[in-house]
Parts: sequence; structure tokens; C-alpha cells
Amino acid sequence: MLKMLHHQANRWVVTHEHMYLGGLALLVGVLAGYGALALRFGIEWVAMLWTGEVTWSAALDTIPWYLFILAPVSGGLLVGLINHYWMPKDEARVIPGVLEALSERGGRISGRKALAELASNIISVGSGASMGREAPTVALGAALASQLGKVFALNEKQMRTIVGCGVAAGIAAAFNAPIAGVLFALEVILTDYAIATFTPIVLSAVIATVITRAHLGDTTMFSIPDFMLVSSWEIPAYMGLGVFCGLIAAVLLKSLPISRKLFEKYVRNPIFRPVVAGFVLGCLALIMPEVMSIGYGTVENILLEGIEPSIQGLALPVLLFLGLLLIFKAVVSVICSGAGFGGGMIGPSVFMGVVAGAFFGLIMGSLFPEMSESYGAYALVACAAMMAAMLQAPMSSILMVFELSGNYQIMMPLMAACVVAALVKRAFGEGSAVTEALQERGIETSWGLERSWMRSVPVSRIPWKPIPKISEYARLEELKRVYVASGKGCVQVVDNDDLMVGIITFADLQAWLLDSTLDQVVVASEIANRKVLTIAENDNLLNAITLLDRVEFEQMPVVAADNPRKVLGILSRNAVFSKYHKLIVKHGEKMDDHSHV
Repeated sequence: MLKMLHHQANRWVVTHEHMYLGGLALLVGVLAGYGALALRFGIEWVAMLWTGEVTWSAALDTIPWYLFILAPVSGGLLVGLINHYWMPKDEARVIPGVLEALSERGGRISGRKALAELASNIISVGSGASMGREAPTVALGAALASQLGKVFALNEKQMRTIVGCGVAAGIAAAFNAPIAGVLFALEVILTDYAIATFTPIVLSAVIATVITRAHLGDTTMFSIPDFMLVSSWEIPAYMGLGVFCGLIAAVLLKSLPISRKLFEKYVRNPIFRPVVAGFVLGCLALIMPEVMSIGYGTVENILLEGIEPSIQGLALPVLLFLGLLLIFKAVVSVICSGAGFGGGMIGPSVFMGVVAGAFFGLIMGSLFPEMSESYGAYALVACAAMMAAMLQAPMSSILMVFELSGNYQIMMPLMAACVVAALVKRAFGEGSAVTEALQERGIETSWGLERSWMRSVPVSRIPWKPIPKISEYARLEELKRVYVASGKGCVQVVDNDDLMVGIITFADLQAWLLDSTLDQVVVASEIANRKVLTIAENDNLLNAITLLDRVEFEQMPVVAADNPRKVLGILSRNAVFSKYHKLIVKHGEKMDDHSHV
């Protein structure tokens, strides 16, 4: 009875897969929404322990000077211990970790890693590290979705979609921007715009947004100024802003691996790397406190043009203050990231984009006062442009700031600045803040969707041919006859139980061909190559291609799943790559169809 019910349930899932994933997507939205709240409240709780306020920005003028060093150093020690003893050492973190899981492990993210990351991110940002909470929110949403996928035993295709739901819900909850969350998941993580993928992702993003708005209100991360395009002649200025942001992003992304390598070289013990970074951060924060933690209070002041340009009580011109703030924030963000502090680069990208935009806007306002909007408008557009360059995600960044502002007039400047920024950054390399760490380790993420297709094709669906076999006691003369008659290029040598002893190819046989006196002396087991590379019948196309790429063999035995010596047939290189090409054509046509929907 139970078996019949299980069969019926599986049949219903296959028939109504979209409805099934839609239901799970709603659950992912709930989990990710509350996960985002837990992360946010956790960061605020740690910040309150140190400063008495829920954010560092609100306490910069009141806390004693020594907390600027004590908090990030103490937090750094805890983070270092978490990194060394709890965090899996062979896996990337936050959003790169999500991409790695999709590309290498079919979307499966370990619960241990998710908990370690959550603790590390809360302690890091709450203790003042110059990192953001948005990337951790995305990673937490993806991890929760992955755990749900494991519980419901989803296949890789379904797991990929449900992890995308977690990513979309995370962005939506972090920015209060559901449309941007959907597009971010499709543009950056999945690179798949199919309707079957799109629908559950939308549901997750909407539910996560509803949950966060229910608890936090319908408010954005920071106050957004009114925007007005003074003149169409401003568009070239916004394109110039895109160039400026693209160049800054290129420098930042080139600096991240350098920072990691310097810490690895000069701070050999990984436990103390965040400690050293925390000390450097604290020393620089004594000069410019605004660099501590996320810094969205400072971001809001710049956007609303209420910044007080002073360092240690010394008043400075606004332009000079913004230039120094941009440099300080870039330095501490790169240091914190390179040392292994938890968090991500989305928050620092927002901060640096706003500062860079205000800096650029002041220059434009002084050069063309009658044709330029105030520097707050440039800061708002640059917020998106910097994210577009850093993440290589112009469409998501455009929609994110558009949703936050709710002002259609900003669309043309956003489009011009974001596209140009992404292109300028791309001229210096294809990596982004979510891929550069993986590329450094040789992990290719650009064909993650293709890998998913390939893993979904079992070897049993690739046609293999029968392989002639001969007893291990057969004489050389019989072996030659069977080999020539088969025309397969190889012969399987078996024992009395019909199990493989080894394989004989022409390379193995050729040394025995010329001396006919050996025909009745040498037996097949003496010639057989016993180091045979095989693939199981329940393995997949991706592993078959990987194995064939590692060796020069043109054929590979397929063995039973329950017995690696029971050969079922021989799989040729031509058959494997023929299946691969058919798969690419098939999915390519589907993608073309979806692009015209």
C-alpha cells in the first residue's frame, strides 16, 4: 500500500512539476524572508553590544576611540576561529559559494557551511568589518533552499531552480526589491530565462518581500532623494560616470586576489588574518570613522546632501572629503575581504558607488552648473553603476535602484551609466565580485547550466556497443582470431564467473604478433591490461566527458552499478560527444524559443 502511494506521489510530481516547484518556492520565500530578518537582527544585536546602537553609523560620534580597534580585532579573532575550525576549507563562500555549488555539486550546500557562514557574517559586519549584509542574505537564502531541496529529494534540474528561488528571495528581502531579486537570480546565478524557471523564482521573491515588509515596513535601506533629469545633455555626463565607476570597479577586483595572497604570505596562521585586518581597519577608522561596517547612514547623508565633511574636527572641502572617503573605504573593504571576514562586496559596492557618484557630480556641477543635477542624483545613479560593474549585472542593478526610487525619470541615466560601467570593467577582464575567487581556483562557472544538463543525462542513455570477450586462459592464437573477427578494436578478458580481468587493445597485442611460436604458449591473462578506466551505467554524461578528456582512450567499458568487474558494453568517444552535441542543440533551441516568448 505504501509503495503504491509512493509511486502515485512520484507520478503526480512528474506530471505537475511546475505546481510542485511553485509550492516549494513559496516555502523557500518564507524561509529566506525570515532568514534575512535573522541575519539583519543578528548584525544589529552584535553592533548594539559594541556601540549601544543598532548600526555603527548611528554611534560614530559617541563611542570611545578604543572600540574602533577593539571591536573589529575581537570580532576578527572569532571569525578566524570559525574559518579555521568550522568552515569547510575547500569551498567558496557567500555568492561565489552558491555558484560553486551549482557548478560543481548540483546545487547542494552543506548545512554546516550555512551555519558557519551565518555566524561569521553576523560577527563580522556587527563588529565593524567593512563588508555588506546583502551577499550573506543571498547565500543564506540559497542554503535554506538547498536544504529544502535535499529534504524533498529534488533532482539536479529542480535543485537548480529552487536554489535560484533562494537567491531571488535573498536579494528581494535585502533590498526590498522583488523584481531586482528575480532578475539577479536569472542574470547572475542561473543564466536561465525559461518560463518554468521564472515562475517559482517570482513567487519566492514576492513572498520574501512580503515577510520583510511585514516586520520592517515598506521602507528602503536608506532614504532616496527625488530625481530629475535636468537636460538630455546630462546623458553623456552619466555615461562618463559609468566610465568612472567601471574603472574603480576594475581596480577593486584586481586588488582582491592581491590582498588574499598578501595575507597568505605574511600572516601564515589563518586564524589571525581577520585579526590583523581588524586592527588595520580600526586604525584607519580613527581617522575616518565612516568606513566602519556597512555605513548606510553615511550613504543616506550623501544621497540627501547632508554630509558633514570633516576629519577629526577639521573641516574639509566636500570634494576632498569624498575623495578621501572613497579611497579609505576601498582600502578597508579589500583588506577585510582578503583577510577572510564574513560578508560580501555588494554593500561596499553600494557605499563606494554613492561616494564616487557624489564626487563626480560635484565636478559636473562646477563645470556645467546649468545642465547638471545636484550631486545626490549622481550618487544615486552611481550606486547602480558600481554594482553593475562589480557584479557584471547591469540589468539587475538598473531595476534595483529603479525599484528603490520609484521614479521613471531615472531610467535613462541608469541605463546609460550601468551599461557603460559594466562594459568598461569588462575591458579589464571578465571576472566579477562573484566569480573572481572561483576563477582564481580554476572553477569555471560560465557553463554551470550546461553542466547541469550534462549531469542529467545518465550513461545508460548513451548508446554503447557489445564488447567481445575471451577467457583468461585462451591461447594467443585464439585471441588474435577473436580480435580480428570482432572489428571492435578491443577484447574483454574474463574469468570463470564472466567478470572482467582486463582489456586487450591493439597497443597491448602488437608486441605479441610477430612471433608465431608464442601462439600456443601465451594466454590472454598475460597480455590483458588490468588498469582499465571504466564508467558505471548509472554515471552521467559530464563524468564520461571528463574521463575521456583525461586520457587518450577512444573507448571505455561500461560496468554494472553494483559490480565494477561486470562489463555491459563499450562506450566510444564518438558516441559520448555525439550525445553532447545533440544535447547542446536541443537546449539551444529551447533557449531560442524562450527568448521569443
